[in-house]
Formats: sequence, structure tokens, C-alpha cells
Amino acid sequence: MKKIYAAAACIIFASALSGCSDKNSSETKQSKEIVSPRTVTFDWQEPYKTKLEEFRSSSDFQESNGISGSMFDLRDLDSDGIPELIISPSADSDVKCSIYTYSGGTVEEIGQNGNKGFFSYYPITGVINDEFQGSGFVMGEFRRIIGSSFQTEMTYYNNVDSAADGAVIRYEIDKAEVQPAEYNEKFYSYTEQPSLTVGRKYTFGDGAVDYAIYCSEGWNDVASADIKKLFRNKIEKIAEEYSESAAFELLDMDGDECPELIFSEGTADQDSCRIFVYRDGELIEGNAKFGINGRFGFDNDNMVYFTIDPKIVSEYGTLTDKSLDGYEKSGSLMECGRRYIVSSESLSAVFD
Repeated sequence: MKKIYAAAACIIFASALSGCSDKNSSETKQSKEIVSPRTVTFDWQEPYKTKLEEFRSSSDFQESNGISGSMFDLRDLDSDGIPELIISPSADSDVKCSIYTYSGGTVEEIGQNGNKGFFSYYPITGVINDEFQGSGFVMGEFRRIIGSSFQTEMTYYNNVDSAADGAVIRYEIDKAEVQPAEYNEKFYSYTEQPSLTVGRKYTFGDGAVDYAIYCSEGWNDVASADIKKLFRNKIEKIAEEYSESAAFELLDMDGDECPELIFSEGTADQDSCRIFVYRDGELIEGNAKFGINGRFGFDNDNMVYFTIDPKIVSEYGTLTDKSLDGYEKSGSLMECGRRYIVSSESLSAVFD
């Protein structure tokens, strides 16, 4: 399993990047090629922020020191150029996400989707999965967002996990019984494409909300054509080494309002993230990888990244010179690494 520890992470990135220039970080990275994403405004920003504030003041909001309470996400689920707002009350069983869209100057609720506070999204096809796993059975549907409502494309059901209890096994597609072969063919026609887990990206801390609303969606609008080409070429080149589950994200990890490139190797336990920092017209990679399952956590207030798997001892790192002695997580956390699947569609959406 690919891991690095706090002190090692700081030393590795410091040594890897310090030799690139005699200038300090902000002087080096802040060039005319990239300006702050805060200089770009979108009509949906303030209405979505208001919706988040309303939820944070409601009885459904659950606060926690970590990522087990209420969280939210911003994803363009219908490819219309405007992200949907997804609010996840918690990661408890049977909890669904509420999905909102911005249309005609107002925020409209599309409906609820998912289970355990998240759901799968297939960006290549634009389909989302709504699934429930009961005792010995699974049922769900594949749907997409059309306007401000869900459109169901296929429903499914099977109780194969009840076989040990002597149940009569039944497979259904669109509420009609089918043979296992037909069930599998139709089911996997949707799931054979790579997917993203959606719903639980940001906590409700002020720093996380501020970053999500005012920075996360603006990078491709403020970067120059040259730097977009640099980022895209890097992704396309290294993606050849990995499977179709590879993903990427742009994230400001040191607070200078210039994004780092995070490349997620995949979703398996051994998959890590590769982090590239922009310096003087180049992308410089630290000589260590971080995270598991192709993701890691990031504390926006403290500029610290950390592992988020409860099965292992937490590890921490930073791209800044800040000491990690006595570090305590803030309330502004986010999950990082898997914002976009590596595909021609997503690369065009971000960098063209």
C-alpha cells in the first residue's frame, strides 16, 4: 500500500519543489497565466450558498469533527454547464441526498437519490444510480436529470442473496421477470462505464463552503490557454499508465489561488494520488504519492491533506511550510482526487 507520513510528506514536497526556483511560492506561482477564480462569478453561487445556510440551520444538519456528519457536493449532473447542488444529511443507512438545480433565477429541488448519503454517477453517459440494498435483495434504478426532474431509464431487482435462506430467486428488469443472463446484460450495460461517488465532498465549515462556491468551479475560466494545455497534456500522458477508473481534480492546496493537479490512479486500495504543482511554466511532481482508493482528505482552513480510511493510521502532509505539530482538523474538510473521470468529454469540459 502506497503511503507517506507527515514529516516525510513535508520534506518530500519541499525538496522536490524548492530546487525549481529561488522565488517564494506565491511569487513563483502567481503569474499572469492564472488569476484568482474569485474574479469569475456565476448566477448560481449566492442562491446555492443561501440553500446551504438554510440546511445548516435546519434540524436535519449533523455536525461532526470529521466527515461523518452532513456534507454537500457540486456536480454538473446534466452537462448543461451549471452544477447541481447535492446535500447529504449524513452517511447513515437509508439516508438519501437531496439534489437541487439552478434554473430561471431560482433553486429548484429535483428530488432525492442514493443511499448512505451518496450515489454513483456515470459521467460518460450522464446516468445516476439510485439503489437500495435490503435483507437479501437489491433494488434500484438508473435515471438521468432532464430539466428539473428525474427520468427513469431502467429499474432492476434481484434477491440472489436470499438463496441461502431457501428463497425462490427472481430477477427483474423494469418490473418484469427476466433470466439472469438478460438481467446481467442490461444491468452491466449501465455499470461498465467508470463512475464517480457523489454527495459527500465538502463539509459545512465556512472555509469549505467558501472554496466550493467561489473557487471550485472557476479554474477553467481563469487559466490561460497555455496552462490548460500543460495540464491536459500531463493528464493524457500519465493516464496511459492506468485503467479507465483514473480520475483527476484541480485543487488549491497551499492557499495561493493557483490550482495543483491531483491525478487519482483508480479506486482500489493500492491506488494513490499523484500531486503536481505549477512552477514557472512547468508541472512539478512531488516524488511520493498519497492516499488510498485514489483519494485523500483536505483541511481547507489549515492547508493539510490526510488519509481518510478508518482502517489505517491517519497520515498527514502539507505543501506549505506550516508545522504539523499539534495539528487538529478544522470543520472545513473535503474529499479530493476524484472530481472528473479521465475522458475526452471531461478534459474538454475543463480545459477547452
